[in-house]
Amino acid sequence: MENTIRLDLNETPCNSDDENGNCKSTEAEKGGGIMSENSIDYVVSLDNMDEVAMDNMLNASMENIAEAAVDNMVEPAVDMCFVTGEEFAVFLHDYAYRKGFTFYTRTTELMKEYKEMGVGRTAAGLKDPMYHMMKVIRLNCKYGGKKQTNGSIVSGYPVYVFGHMIDDKMVIRKCQLEHNHFLSPKDSRFMVNYRSIDDPTVGKITNNDQDGISVAKSYNSLLAESGGHENITYNQRDVRNVVHLKRRKSRLEGDVVALKTMHKDFGDIITFNTTYRMSFAPFIGVSHHGKSIVFAAMLLSHEDTETFVWLFNQWLKCMGNPPKGILTDQCKAIGKAVETVFVGVPHRLCLWNILQNASKNPGKLSKWKEIEEALQNVVHDMLDPDEYDEAWGLMVEKFGIHDNAWLKETYEIRGRQYEAALKGKVEEEKLLNFNSTHKPPICDKDMIVQYVFQKAYTNTKFLEVKAECDALKLVSESKTASLGGLSVYQAVKKFPKPVWKKRWKTFIVSCDKDKGDFSCSCKLSEFRGILCRHIIKIIEFEDVNVIPERYILSRWRKDIVRPYED
Repeated sequence: MENTIRLDLNETPCNSDDENGNCKSTEAEKGGGIMSENSIDYVVSLDNMDEVAMDNMLNASMENIAEAAVDNMVEPAVDMCFVTGEEFAVFLHDYAYRKGFTFYTRTTELMKEYKEMGVGRTAAGLKDPMYHMMKVIRLNCKYGGKKQTNGSIVSGYPVYVFGHMIDDKMVIRKCQLEHNHFLSPKDSRFMVNYRSIDDPTVGKITNNDQDGISVAKSYNSLLAESGGHENITYNQRDVRNVVHLKRRKSRLEGDVVALKTMHKDFGDIITFNTTYRMSFAPFIGVSHHGKSIVFAAMLLSHEDTETFVWLFNQWLKCMGNPPKGILTDQCKAIGKAVETVFVGVPHRLCLWNILQNASKNPGKLSKWKEIEEALQNVVHDMLDPDEYDEAWGLMVEKFGIHDNAWLKETYEIRGRQYEAALKGKVEEEKLLNFNSTHKPPICDKDMIVQYVFQKAYTNTKFLEVKAECDALKLVSESKTASLGGLSVYQAVKKFPKPVWKKRWKTFIVSCDKDKGDFSCSCKLSEFRGILCRHIIKIIEFEDVNVIPERYILSRWRKDIVRPYED
């Protein structure tokens, strides 16, 4: 380092080194030894400088030191040192621009402290790796890689600069600067690395687009303002990309508002799972047409409790309020995260997921078809806990599956079993709205339930109510008690096919005509949000002529104008 001089582009240059190459200037000469955040510490080679150039650099004012270094084309050299990896990269990219080629980052290695903080390639935000976090950086010429095809513009000759942190300085340890391809400094502004559009110009482009000015006219206007092509760092395609990006962002912001509005109407119960073949995690609700709505989705790098806790917290920040209930698959990590973030929110397991998992686990058993039918009868039809336990025991005994690990675990978490009927596509909403208003299904106007719900509900939900009405022929009723306006009935349902040797199932229905209260032990009203056939049977028997408003759920109504449907 005998023929070198170190320059701090924001402070007074050091003009003498000790035997180790360290600056011997006094604190006063170095500006008190304090370097600004943007300072760059260069070690400049003097071998190729004449005396005039050297005097110009040493005598230049602080404002002109950087310009003097550029004019004299300071080249990277072994043992050149920088305060940080960021300054190392800035210097080299600036050098490449002035020479007429492009560097790209070939190799990096993080400092230990940043590794411990979780910084990495799969991270984002504050944990996104940056040059100043690096212990090792290697920049290669874009055209110096391995030549793969005959027509490739890659030269096959390596041009690179390798930096390593030594004593808290980024030092160039190796470099190869001999190119075997054409260099064009005057064309650097066309290279992708160096093209950019500043914020004020982006604002002008956006305003022009909103005023109906074409991309070509907008670009020509900017070109005239700047004084020619050589004074701008972008081309017409870049302007077009800005316009398209802003338009997509505008549409996305509109979609976000619509989704938040939909969440306000239908986000009371959501389902969340990661059972897809990739780590795709959607939050899904159900619209008033009974169709699925994807409120949000995330691609996950890890499926552990910590990741799900972070994800659920982001959901709360976005939507504002937790759901009133959440359905998930049997993932234990998700279950722990739900308990941590959605404190007090009822958590149930999606029955569809349970049955899917069943087909993958005990589904390999030789009598699986019979087991599957029995399992569905147990989880669907056994509503009383004691009856459920008895039916489960009979199923296990009948098929000899006491030792099946999956069945054991599923039985232990039986308190969380629940079904989420999520079908259809969100894009059908407008057509469904039109059909519900202009093409309602035919109803029996002599039946109060059909008449009311045909007028109030979307076609999809009304047909579910109508199906319950059509099944009244399978239900018989008998009054068992009465007190004032309150009557208690037994509603007996006939099974088309025997279930556990039973052809009949009895449910308890209460009816208070004075208060307009109805309830049934089948819990279908709570489960699917529509009146069950047993309650409808008693409404007909009691000759009820008014359906209370609380049984006409707003989430299924077709006469409510929802902002996102405009």
